[in-house]
Amino acid sequence: MSATITAPAPSVPAPVSALKVHDIVHGAPHLEWTAVDSVKNTVWLGRVRGAFVGMVEQRGNEFAVTTRLGRSLGLFATLDDAQAAFIKR
Repeated sequence: MSATITAPAPSVPAPVSALKVHDIVHGAPHLEWTAVDSVKNTVWLGRVRGAFVGMVEQRGNEFAVTTRLGRSLGLFATLDDAQAAFIKR
């Protein structure tokens, strides 16, 4: 008698729809920001539960906010304001 052992299929996260990202961002206060440039922080990537939801880029003395779909949410005076504005949308 022989037994066949089958390994479970690898877990692949399901794609996150725009509607789901909206629900995650508006339903949960936890948005993680990661600085990208190791020399001088000028770009921060926003993620919710590992899914990219947008970015903040320093442009001179202002901070530009862009969604994961490339939609601009405007320019802000501080990094905190830029990140907070992303959540408010």
